[in-house]
Amino acid sequence: MTVVILFVFGAIVGSFLNVWALRLNSGISLGGRSHCPSCGHKLGALELVPVLSYLLLRGRCRSCRPRIPLQYFLVEVVTGLVFVSVPAIFLPVFALFIVIAIYDLRHKIIPDSIVYSAIALSVIIRIYIGGTLWDFLAGPVLFAFLAAIWFFSRGRAIGFGDAKLSLAIGLLLRVARGSSAIVLSFWIGAAFGVLLIIFSHFPTLFGRHKKITIKTEIPFAPFLILGAWLGAIFQLNLLHVPLF
Repeated sequence: MTVVILFVFGAIVGSFLNVWALRLNSGISLGGRSHCPSCGHKLGALELVPVLSYLLLRGRCRSCRPRIPLQYFLVEVVTGLVFVSVPAIFLPVFALFIVIAIYDLRHKIIPDSIVYSAIALSVIIRIYIGGTLWDFLAGPVLFAFLAAIWFFSRGRAIGFGDAKLSLAIGLLLRVARGSSAIVLSFWIGAAFGVLLIIFSHFPTLFGRHKKITIKTEIPFAPFLILGAWLGAIFQLNLLHVPLF
């Protein structure tokens, strides 16, 4: 029952995070009612139930019937799973991570206001939890590593926002899990990139008209956040870092 309650609460939060990410820097207030992106139909109470409304409506607007982006459903489900699997004290930061992932996927940039908030919360949580000197240095070390990649690649490999995001991840997860999150993000990102390149060469099967190459820009923040989530869940130590 606790798991169900956490999932439901997480799905509700995910619905809000989705709206926040979509309206961030768009000039649209968070206070406005949700509406269909196609026809502008104001959503009623029964259309705003996280996860269930999407399933019951079969992913279509009740008014004009075009498909509702799958993003709404996926964000609610993923946020519910995060709330079930991540320690409660980490949830505020992971909520910000989800906003960052959505925004980066849509705009290929990480908003400073959100990533700085994530860093500040991670610092507060690390101070509250405590730890060794290495636990406090994990964030700066991971930041320095990704910042070096950004600098020497002149921003072609990753963005500076990704380096700032790694600072929050390191502070939150400490050395072993934080470094594992970075390793996982590169592995998963590389595998995803290869699959995209392969699939893009079969437009009749996958509906792609633009060929994807190794030079195509792919947002990296979602992979960093996925790595952080997996590192937190499974308490990974892929680099066999000594636990001081």
